[in-house]
Amino acid sequence: MEGWLKVPNRNNIKKHGWRKQYVVVSNFKVLFFNTEEDKDITDPITALDIDKIFFVRPVTQGDVYRADAKDIPRIFQILYASEGENRKPDEVNQDQSNTDRTGVIIYKGHDLVPISFRTPTSCDSCHKTVWHVIHPPPALECKRCHVKVHRDHYDKNEEFLPYCKVNYDSSIQAKEMLLLAESTEKQKNWVQHLSKKVSKKGIVSTGNLRTAYSDGNVSTGTVRGTKQYSSYGPQQRGHPQAGKSATLPPPNARNS
Repeated sequence: MEGWLKVPNRNNIKKHGWRKQYVVVSNFKVLFFNTEEDKDITDPITALDIDKIFFVRPVTQGDVYRADAKDIPRIFQILYASEGENRKPDEVNQDQSNTDRTGVIIYKGHDLVPISFRTPTSCDSCHKTVWHVIHPPPALECKRCHVKVHRDHYDKNEEFLPYCKVNYDSSIQAKEMLLLAESTEKQKNWVQHLSKKVSKKGIVSTGNLRTAYSDGNVSTGTVRGTKQYSSYGPQQRGHPQAGKSATLPPPNARNS
């Protein structure tokens, strides 16, 4: 599959907008080019290994809280292990310099962003409703694992969430990529096609995920798209911190 998609110029989509790239999905990689002609004459500017992708999904309000509402039905997200990403050096430098984490709350590895839900949504902490059509209560959603909670739980200094599923192991750096399709129908086609690729070749759980809760109990469940985690980092709470990123020297991805 191949065609035109748009990627954010910077994390603040509403301010900086999108840029078009020609995307080619091969058996092993997702390749990004500046033009359709470039796919035959040059290496891609970005390449993602399909076997390092966790999942592909349509976005929620929390993923793109700075995007125009009319664009949300056309946007989808790829979550992948950063060691599966190869970029040209100029793209790496641009990506690192454009990191924008304004307003992000760090809590137990979660990147929580303020959000208001106007469609039926439940709090993943207390399981009560966290939405209202006219006056939605203040809420938070993790940009990494997409857990949704009332803002009050954080403001009252409660123990309201386990550690982030995506951020348990510091040796596994997960990154996200937002993509804008030309139409809602094409967004669905991209998500469906890439999801089938990931289900066959992507990262699959190697064991049970152990989640520690504040009451001392541990729940164990197999979660696709994650590796087995046995240790948890310290709780972090305070000012936003810049996330890490990792890249590899770009190989000739077309020959993979």
